[in-house]
Amino acid sequence: MKKSIHTLIICILVSTSFFYTAAQSNQNNLFQLGTKDIIYSKVLAENRQVWIQIPESAKAITNHPKKYPVVYVLDGSVHFLSICAVLNQLTPDIIPEMIVVGIENSQHRVRDLTPTKVTEANGASDWVKDSGGGERFTDFIANELIPYIDKKYPTTSHRILVGHSFAGLFVVNTLLNHSELFSNYMAIDPSLWWDNEVLNTQLAERLSDKKYSGKSLFISMANPFPPDTEKDINVLVKDATQRTEPFRAIHRFSKIASEIPSSTLEFAYQFYENENHGTVPLISIYDGMNYLYSWYKMSGQFIDVLRNPQASVEAVENAFNERYNTLSKRMGYKVHPEEDLLNNLGYAFMNNDPKKSFTVLSMLIEAYPKNANGYDSMSDYYISQGDIKNAIKYVRIAYTISGSNYHKKKLEGLQKR
Repeated sequence: MKKSIHTLIICILVSTSFFYTAAQSNQNNLFQLGTKDIIYSKVLAENRQVWIQIPESAKAITNHPKKYPVVYVLDGSVHFLSICAVLNQLTPDIIPEMIVVGIENSQHRVRDLTPTKVTEANGASDWVKDSGGGERFTDFIANELIPYIDKKYPTTSHRILVGHSFAGLFVVNTLLNHSELFSNYMAIDPSLWWDNEVLNTQLAERLSDKKYSGKSLFISMANPFPPDTEKDINVLVKDATQRTEPFRAIHRFSKIASEIPSSTLEFAYQFYENENHGTVPLISIYDGMNYLYSWYKMSGQFIDVLRNPQASVEAVENAFNERYNTLSKRMGYKVHPEEDLLNNLGYAFMNNDPKKSFTVLSMLIEAYPKNANGYDSMSDYYISQGDIKNAIKYVRIAYTISGSNYHKKKLEGLQKR
């Protein structure tokens, strides 16, 4: 079915999916975001609340169900909205559409998010008496939460773990000791000072392992000083006061991780000189997603080939194969070209380059054989070429799939010609 487009580049880059769902008429709110769920954990012997947001495109009527990567964000009551807002801004052109799962950590936070037990921290003992439950909490995520989400929602095997402060400490511990659970990791101003920087002491040995190939970590660091004071990172690193201890721990981790020659982990860290521990999460999420999926954006040679009227059919096919083979390798499963992208390109090429149009629409049918849209578009291609016999053939297939009155009338009209 033909879609209105103004230029080729617009049809390539246009965003068609939104994480915000319009509210029903009987609701007072303009938007409704996410749904709450509760899972009982045998591991933790308690209920745990989670928030789930599914991309709007999952509601599309199609015979080709779509599945999505999953972002697991700790401290969901604080950061769930930020994750959804960033994804709403960046998907599907800059990063892939994703399901968001926010995990509640308002109770037993120190217990669940710290990897080791300590008797004292920051000069006090009472607040850390339940520390060291990080492994049990990892067990809950790995063996209860992830299987529950995978069973109930349209997920793929590609997962991202995001956490801030103590949750960032948990993210790093998961990467170092349970790297198989997630594909990408984001630690926002993590509390790596914990237990005399216990994770820093493990770092060189852990990252020398080749198992991190294809995995990425983004770490952010906030400025420990108030605004309008010291911002020079070199001065902060040399400061020996307790105030900069958390910052210095993150910086040491980042330097070690950056300098291990045998590490296969893709790693980046960013210092935000104008952000403090409380304000750094949102900008970290935005920059972190851009880094973790820097290979996803439609750009460079791929778009150059599609824009170039002199490019051959073979060049177009090769451009698609290269891009989507790369995406499939990075995501860990087969990634097909977007249905709307192929459909819009098919029409964009139809009048001035019919060979490219046929090639792209053939890709559409191959990738989405159970959807009527590709067959309908191919029938329009044959109409544009004056081949009514094949136009009838393809619209008949579309009608068989959809049963729609639109395809019925189109078929009847072609049969009269």
